[in-house]
Amino acid sequence: MPKKGEYTLFEGLNLKTFFEDDFFEDDLLWNNSKISLKQIDNYLIKKIDEGESWSKHLKIYGNNEGNYLKIILENGFIASMSFRVNFTIDYSIFLNIIINFCEINKLLIVDNELNILPLDYQIIKDSLENSKVYKNYKSFGNGTE
Repeated sequence: MPKKGEYTLFEGLNLKTFFEDDFFEDDLLWNNSKISLKQIDNYLIKKIDEGESWSKHLKIYGNNEGNYLKIILENGFIASMSFRVNFTIDYSIFLNIIINFCEINKLLIVDNELNILPLDYQIIKDSLENSKVYKNYKSFGNGTE
């Protein structure tokens, strides 16, 4: 999500105030940024293959079964952006691409607890591996110790 708009976001901030009806409404943070897909598409296509999408308002970079970046568009502008890593495959290169993409475009990474994370590979990897999703994955015997 963008660092600036009608607000200024910073590392370590918790965004629970944007939590509505059990959903994180990140579109509120994108509304004033007016970042178009054209501004970021060239970088993403060079680094991550474009995935299959089921809507003209949704762009996917990566693989729906693996690691991917998902962008929801409204009138050509970003309304929401998120990424997913697949714990069953190596996601280190993908995660580094996402971090670099965020640095270049002055974007922030937010974890599942709505904390803004520093754009540091190890901190983000640790956050992923300490998440409830990862712990559930490990508890079902899908991971290797």
